[in-house]
Amino acid sequence: MTRIERIAPIVLGAVFLAAGVLKVLDPHAFAVSIARLRIVPMALVGPVAILLPWIEIVGALALLDPRTRDAALKLLLGMLAVFTAVLAIGLLRGGTSCGCFGKADSVFNRADVALARNVLLIALAAIALRRTTSPASPASPASGTGR
Repeated sequence: MTRIERIAPIVLGAVFLAAGVLKVLDPHAFAVSIARLRIVPMALVGPVAILLPWIEIVGALALLDPRTRDAALKLLLGMLAVFTAVLAIGLLRGGTSCGCFGKADSVFNRADVALARNVLLIALAAIALRRTTSPASPASPASGTGR
């Protein structure tokens, strides 16, 4: 296993845990950020602002357990794909901030920086997922090849 394969889940977990916790601390600010992107229907902004950070936190923590790591990687990769599409559309519509890391008006919340960061995180998630589903891993008992 390469060094990047070992650190990819750690980096993903740290990023999603930090992002989730910062949003949980101020859901109103996150809701405002979501609304400013003008992608999510207004009726869903509140529920998304409340639920999404907790999904990020649970996904990050699930990376710690080998039994849930594969599912967590798939969840986080899917979330990153959706976030990246939303950011791209938001940028095209003139959005400048994503609220990815709570209410702080910092470089981490700039939509263009977030887009680049997400591309890197998608690559890390793909590398980590490839490692967990590679042919070198033990055969599943259900596959009939484990005899």
